[in-house]
Amino acid sequence: MNVKIFTMTHKKFDEPKNPIYIPLHVGRASAKDLGYLGDNTGDSISEQNKYYRKITGVYWVWKNVQDVDIVGVCHYRRYFFNKKGALLNQNEYEKILEDFDIITSDEIKSDKSYRESYGEAHNINDLILTENVIKRKYPEYITELERVFSGNSGYYGNLMVTSKDIFDAYAQWLFDIFFELEKQIDVTSYDLYHRRIFGFLSELLMKV
Repeated sequence: MNVKIFTMTHKKFDEPKNPIYIPLHVGRASAKDLGYLGDNTGDSISEQNKYYRKITGVYWVWKNVQDVDIVGVCHYRRYFFNKKGALLNQNEYEKILEDFDIITSDEIKSDKSYRESYGEAHNINDLILTENVIKRKYPEYITELERVFSGNSGYYGNLMVTSKDIFDAYAQWLFDIFFELEKQIDVTSYDLYHRRIFGFLSELLMKV
């Protein structure tokens, strides 16, 4: 099997030596060249990185990487490890995915619902707009959406490893929602941190 795990980064780091791990410079269109593969080639939204953060890399992998069976996204500070504390290798990924569809980060729980937590940290109206878009475009997700919003846990960091077919289907769904939201959410008054709106929302939608 062909396995590629793209390590999203915006800075130089100590890259894993295993060749299945491929550094991907996200936001490369607006940054100094780090010498890594960049997300600004082919079909790209690299210039939107200030709003999407490492999700511009997810888009790039979806649109430009075709020759893989298993594909994944990790982060220069966050990886998947085995019980011995070593990075998962190709055989381990293949073995896990024989029994599961997707590998993602550990579930993190809060003492508040996701809706409450998001409202305290961000503009709650953006979450309402997201909810409305999903209800209109993907009504089959309404029950799950409400369960996630009222729940108190999530998967953070946008880490995932899965088959390319599942990855592509997820990306198609995710960006269809986000490109609609781009028309509705005005971030001109947001500071640099809160302009990462689609990066924050993508963590929510991964659980949905």
